[in-house]
Amino acid sequence: MFKYLFQSMNEKLDGILEALPASHGTKHESLLEQLQELREMSDEIIEEWLLFEEKMAKAKQRPQPEPAAASTKPQAHEPQGLFESVDAFAESPAQTMQYQRGEGYFKLYMFPEAAREFEAVVRAYPDFLQARLFLALCFLQSENVAEASGHLQIIISLAGDGRMKAVAYNALGCVQAVRGNVEQACECFRTSHSLDPNFKDPVYNLKACQIDGGVLQLGVAIG
Repeated sequence: MFKYLFQSMNEKLDGILEALPASHGTKHESLLEQLQELREMSDEIIEEWLLFEEKMAKAKQRPQPEPAAASTKPQAHEPQGLFESVDAFAESPAQTMQYQRGEGYFKLYMFPEAAREFEAVVRAYPDFLQARLFLALCFLQSENVAEASGHLQIIISLAGDGRMKAVAYNALGCVQAVRGNVEQACECFRTSHSLDPNFKDPVYNLKACQIDGGVLQLGVAIG
């Protein structure tokens, strides 16, 4: 459903951007109006999506009904990955939603907005490393490498020898690559891979860093 909506919006936007530079007078004004309409539509979609996320978060917080009878069948447990539950840190539904809004903005590549939410979470919970990690990635995506580097160094100093530290070293390698420090970047990628040999992004980045135009991978996905 949304796929086709965004496809049509993108096609409309492409047409406007293609025609806009050569347009004049009434045609130019019409294109600007269409561009504004698309902007308003986009803002409305984002607002409705955030409201939906809030409702979903409230639904998750409701107590689940107990099973009618205990089962002797072994239960399958969700494997523990990189991220902890935000509920372990947040002291109120509002704080949980702040983190989830950050996730939402991050998914939409709205990094300044995501950074604002994650910054508030990190101020309240300095040891909540995954929020700090996403904050660092927001800064990195926004080319604020100094801030990104600072937060990644904090994560490295606090995290255990696991995936979180490996991801932080991988991201720090990306910071060094952006700064043009190829040797330091490669060393970070090697350290990342040594901390978690199953984490493939630093291996890819080590190769990409040595190729002109190689695209680096941050190694984090949400959802």
